[in-house]
Amino acid sequence: MDMGKPQEKASNKSVLGKKKTSEGSVLPGKLVGKDRTSATGGTGSLPVASAPDQDGNSRDSALDSKPKKGIIFEICSEDGFHIRCESIEEAWKSLTDKVQEARSNARLKELSFEGVNGLRMLGVVHEAVVFLLEQLYGSRHCRSYRFRFHKPEETDEPPINPHGSARAEIHHRRSVFDVFNFLASKHRQPPEYRPQEDEDEEGQLRTARRASMELPLAVRFKQLKASSKETVGVYRSPIHGRGLFCKKTIEAGEMVIEYSGNVIRSVLTDKREKYYDGKGIGCYMFRIDDYEVVDATVHGNAARFINHSCEPNCYSRVITVDGQKHIVIFASRRIYCGEELTYDYKFPIEDASNKLPCNCGAKKCRKFLN
Repeated sequence: MDMGKPQEKASNKSVLGKKKTSEGSVLPGKLVGKDRTSATGGTGSLPVASAPDQDGNSRDSALDSKPKKGIIFEICSEDGFHIRCESIEEAWKSLTDKVQEARSNARLKELSFEGVNGLRMLGVVHEAVVFLLEQLYGSRHCRSYRFRFHKPEETDEPPINPHGSARAEIHHRRSVFDVFNFLASKHRQPPEYRPQEDEDEEGQLRTARRASMELPLAVRFKQLKASSKETVGVYRSPIHGRGLFCKKTIEAGEMVIEYSGNVIRSVLTDKREKYYDGKGIGCYMFRIDDYEVVDATVHGNAARFINHSCEPNCYSRVITVDGQKHIVIFASRRIYCGEELTYDYKFPIEDASNKLPCNCGAKKCRKFLN
């Protein structure tokens, strides 16, 4: 065996060896690859076999005794030279060591292999070889490899269900349930903004409203429930979610709507708020005084949807009718048809970690509700 001329004698018999895929098919190739466990797809660190002994038998019994999983690289020649390793670099290093040893025994000058690696010398990184390798069956399973010529098509196969079937899965609600979502539908458009109202019909209504504003608050409050349904409506709001919009022109100082709901004690607000949060329900509350709060979350009316504004067109006021306190929303200026009704929430100032951003878009916006 003349190891002094490895280019002539030590020939690589294949182009990629034999690679046993997960489907069980065998692929022909140059560096013989057999399945072994390897996280890098065949890049190991230690050779598991050496050159054959004097009898011509390769000393790789330790490798044969292990289960064949992953890729095994083999380099062999026609004169019986045979190397099997878990890494192509280790196989190449074993080959160069044997060449140097043979040349040393023959008292020949040592060859320099600096700047040469196994991948390049064995042709694995050649464009033509890569072009063919990327077309091998099962190459699409190489998740960390960046394809140069044949990008695998993405399969539309659904992922494996860990529960076995969709019926056995636990259903998780993706969004918070809100029974009032239909009010913010894009198909429900708010009334058109009309700053110039009709002089005939609107003029007569305005005169009647001015006359009603001279009546006592108790009388005006009793008429409010019927008139508010014709005056305002809930639609999609550019400020936040839903908002209350004017359907007919409202004069300054006129009663707009009552903020109605269940009147509860102040000490119960925290308990109810935690309960609503646990159920995924938005909380709507309005404080009457230090002892009583109106809870409009469940039994409220359209007034709960009035949004905040730093330049509001309405204000709230607590009035007493028949010995009971009520929260009523008044117009602070003339509000035209199509305008959104807003008032100042007047939240207490808090530190920067608990700030709530304001989206009112007013010229003098304070940027935060609190």
